[in-house]
Amino acid sequence: NQGLYCLTRSELQPHPSYGVGGPLATEVTALAIDGQGALWTGSPLGLGVRDADGTWRAIRGRDGLPVEAITAIEVDSQDRLWIGTNHGLIHYRPYESGRQWFYREGLRYLPDNVIHDVAISSDEKTIYTATDKGLGRLYIRTTTLLERATTIETLLNQRHRRLGLVGSAVLLDPADPDSWDIADNDNDGLWTAYHVVAQSLAYAVTGDPEAKASAMKGMHALYMLQNASGTPGLVARSVLPLEEAIARGKDKDPQWRLTPDGQSYWKSDTSSDEIDGHYFAFYAYWEHIAKDDPAERERCIQQVRTLSDYIVDNDYVLLDWDGKRTRWGFWTPELLNNQPLHYLENGLNSLQMLSFLKTTYHITGNEKYQQHYMKLITEHHYLANVLLEKKSHPDSNNHSDNQLAYVAWYPILQIEQDPAIRDTLRKAVRRHYKVIDRDRSSFFYFITATVDPDYVDLESAALNLKRIPTDRRQWRQLNSHRADLLFDPRIDRFGKQQLLTVLPADERLFARWNGNVYLPDGGGDGNSAEAGADFLMPYWMGRYHGFIAEAELTKAPEPVVE
Repeated sequence: NQGLYCLTRSELQPHPSYGVGGPLATEVTALAIDGQGALWTGSPLGLGVRDADGTWRAIRGRDGLPVEAITAIEVDSQDRLWIGTNHGLIHYRPYESGRQWFYREGLRYLPDNVIHDVAISSDEKTIYTATDKGLGRLYIRTTTLLERATTIETLLNQRHRRLGLVGSAVLLDPADPDSWDIADNDNDGLWTAYHVVAQSLAYAVTGDPEAKASAMKGMHALYMLQNASGTPGLVARSVLPLEEAIARGKDKDPQWRLTPDGQSYWKSDTSSDEIDGHYFAFYAYWEHIAKDDPAERERCIQQVRTLSDYIVDNDYVLLDWDGKRTRWGFWTPELLNNQPLHYLENGLNSLQMLSFLKTTYHITGNEKYQQHYMKLITEHHYLANVLLEKKSHPDSNNHSDNQLAYVAWYPILQIEQDPAIRDTLRKAVRRHYKVIDRDRSSFFYFITATVDPDYVDLESAALNLKRIPTDRRQWRQLNSHRADLLFDPRIDRFGKQQLLTVLPADERLFARWNGNVYLPDGGGDGNSAEAGADFLMPYWMGRYHGFIAEAELTKAPEPVVE
């Protein structure tokens, strides 16, 4: 705390200067020398580096250093630095190209964020941190995306299935995740559809019967939602068995209705999100499983026809049990084209309805649905609406709508072959992609690439998958304190502070594709664990469409806390 000293053979000399030509501060908190002959000095203000030629330079937040208050430095045999700070651990690769900075913060990686010392094991596979709450051990292993997908699929089937549906689990003890509860969710159908699509594509790629069985289990759960209300075509948001529904107090909630057989409760007021997901699943399941399986073929045709007839026969709205439309279940020209209140939805909902009808025509072969499709295009300008599908004000990008759009984009982009319509769709999805081309979202990027691969940053899409943690517990992750980040002067549509650039998925909260990827902080105490279908779906999509080759999947380092 009195500065830097140099011991020569004859004397101990204090360093003459600080800030410029020396360490950043007289309080030197850490020292290390790397294999290049550089001396690294830590201080409360950042890193000071004395290169082998004797020149000094500073590394601070503007240079990429996430936290400037340094407490410890260790250098490994590859001249990579592990830097302890008063808020997390930093891994720095100063002599390498590509990503150089890795920030590890919160209970996902550390027992506590205040680090007093760092040590590296002899095999350099384990990083130890001394913290106020004990010793942390960060173990570095090398895995593949395929191995990661296999691990996630195994855990999903162990603890994320409820009545065949796929959902988040509430862990009774996040440190020992062997017991859990799965509650109902308003979007049970959408999240299950993610998984049905993932495993349908997995089956198309691998021919693995377990992938087919997993997809079938989820699809039959979606059929259960489609049939629970007793009104053909009226889809339930969620379903609970009678005793569980009563135990959870659903029988007192007017939005929950008793099923006709009296054995369950189903949730009403189903949204466009849910219907969007059902058609997403219909297409992938039909294309890769049902059409070649006689029993599944007839069931899939019946189910998609019943749902589409209910919507079409009610003038493109989803009527609830009381005869009134659900809050968000509308795709009718009267509302989308003639009501300024719904201007923001008219492109998205037009896209959804066209995708629903095209998917139904593709599965059933019934010209009725193609006629409705063309009528909406020629008489009600739905294709023109789709050209402006993505409406985004600078301070109000709706990330949930990005997800809903791309769920609808996928089937129609694969099915539609008419050159004029396809060209319009291609222009529209290119326009949407330009709004989100800084987001690095694998799901959205891969779908755009199915019609325009040269237009899409596929490398960023693959990197995004590599950085999504296998551990789907939603730990609190904080970044708003960091010195290396720039904040957007505009808040997001919910009034939250957001960043100008997207952090890697291993440094921020990643839940699903409907969240704002620019938020610096998020997560909780680890009690909530996502199912992981949000990873599986774009991974298998990338594999199926050839955007990820198996030979390229061999090295994806992932730090794991124990």
